[in-house]
Amino acid sequence: MTKVKRISMWLLIVYLFIITVPTFAFAHADVVKSTPAEKEILNTVPSVVSVEFGEAIEPSSFTSLMVTDEQGNRVDLENTSIDPENPKLLTVGLKKNIPNGIYSIQWKAVSEDGHPLQGVIPFGIKITEKEASTLQAKTTSYTPTADVVINRGLLYTGLSLYTGVLLFHLVIYKERHGQSLKAQSRSRAIIQFALVSVIISVLLSLPIQAIITAGATWLEAFRPSVLRETLELPNFGRLWMIELVFTALLAITTYLSLRREKLSSLKVWIIPICILLGLMVVKSLNSHAASSQYKEVAIVSNFLHLLAASLWVGGLAAIFFILSAYHKEKRNDDQGWALYWEAIRRFTPWALVSGATLLFTGLFNSTLLVSTMHSLSHTDYGITLLVKISLFIMISLFGIFHLVKSLLRQKKQLKVTVGIEFSIGIVILIVAALLTNLQPPLLAGAEPFTETKQLDNGYEVTLSVSPNAVGVNTLDIHVKDQNGQPAADVEQIIVTVSGVGMNMEKPPFNVPAVSSGDFQAVGRYFTMAGEWNIHVSGFTTPSKSFNIDFLTTVGNRQVHGNSGNRK
Repeated sequence: MTKVKRISMWLLIVYLFIITVPTFAFAHADVVKSTPAEKEILNTVPSVVSVEFGEAIEPSSFTSLMVTDEQGNRVDLENTSIDPENPKLLTVGLKKNIPNGIYSIQWKAVSEDGHPLQGVIPFGIKITEKEASTLQAKTTSYTPTADVVINRGLLYTGLSLYTGVLLFHLVIYKERHGQSLKAQSRSRAIIQFALVSVIISVLLSLPIQAIITAGATWLEAFRPSVLRETLELPNFGRLWMIELVFTALLAITTYLSLRREKLSSLKVWIIPICILLGLMVVKSLNSHAASSQYKEVAIVSNFLHLLAASLWVGGLAAIFFILSAYHKEKRNDDQGWALYWEAIRRFTPWALVSGATLLFTGLFNSTLLVSTMHSLSHTDYGITLLVKISLFIMISLFGIFHLVKSLLRQKKQLKVTVGIEFSIGIVILIVAALLTNLQPPLLAGAEPFTETKQLDNGYEVTLSVSPNAVGVNTLDIHVKDQNGQPAADVEQIIVTVSGVGMNMEKPPFNVPAVSSGDFQAVGRYFTMAGEWNIHVSGFTTPSKSFNIDFLTTVGNRQVHGNSGNRK
């Protein structure tokens, strides 16, 4: 095994090790609690129905709360509102004297990162336990469409090309071998193309967000009323207006700088560079990092990741597209190839720093968004992230290859391999665009939980939680005596669940007995993905009791086709 392969393998092992360690939990617009609760049986008709989410809700036409009967008829007062004192709480009034039966709370919400979610919470009025057991809640998250991914890819490509051309002329080449009118013309054309790409992407992000949040078509998305409602989204609307201002300033300053025809002058380009960096910061604010528990750190990491990718891919693009113009003007082929060696030598430190930044910020962002190994291989976000890792390894190997070739001054097929490296970089940008719009899995890969613990009195307690995800779960508790038989003297089991590090605790509840030593409860006990402590209190006939704690990692949705036990 070569040294390069060993290094790549160790980097992958380190990455996979880090992402298997649960670290931070992201807030998201999923249901924390509802009134009535999921599958709750009421004796009287409530005057108000409410749903509380894990983060503040963006007011929009998409955000709604309605209650329907079994036939789909609305029984609410159609007065959905966000509590002014608690922006996480959505409420709606209910009609009086509605008949007994099964009802559904149908909710829709937009999270701070602009992603819509919707779901159904069932409850009943004077129904039987058997009827309640058939009810099932559901949550549906947003899946990005092709136009969303293309638009974000257009933005990333524009930012990279703009950054790369400036890096080329200010650092990599800086006109050390005289002016080249053809290369200058090509550089200006690339900058103009990059600027147009950014402008189009920023402008189209408004109707695209309208399509996402309001469920509009492309034709409907351009209606003034729909655009106005989208701009009224507190988080998105404010950031989009800032993006528009930065983009306009970038266009104006770029035009003025190009007129001076001094691509290698930092003094001429310092203002456009600062505006470009500001635009990247704003884009980082309007990402998954915006809903992180550690928002400031996550936003900085996201910005550095975007900047490093732009420097790397943009620098390669400049070498591939611009340097060939210089090469063609050199009568001596060896002199022309010497330009490539010098350019690669000057670009290598930037590529290494960018690669290291991409690696570490990618590791950090991944530990925020993909906290388990199972999530990495069983969710759309995790699989897409694996593709990005593979592409990153490939582009790193090409970078090492070009560094070695530059040191050996081998000139054959250099442009071809640089082109391949650049193409991989473009694919990485497209994959990054897809990741930006995919719903983060959080702890979506958590599996059903089973653990057995021994008590000091010789009893054995086994707790099973399935599916061990946010929503409805079945808790099975089995108690055996010293002889390994079902403990017939256990009269009552009371359970308390609390979020670890989340300052979140459910009131204690009784777990009904289903047979001797066996207890089972079904309900919505976990309101957020993350670590939860399950405290089990048992009471036996001789007025004795026992207490025991179980720790489980709860996912944000059920994993289908997989099961597993942890003992």
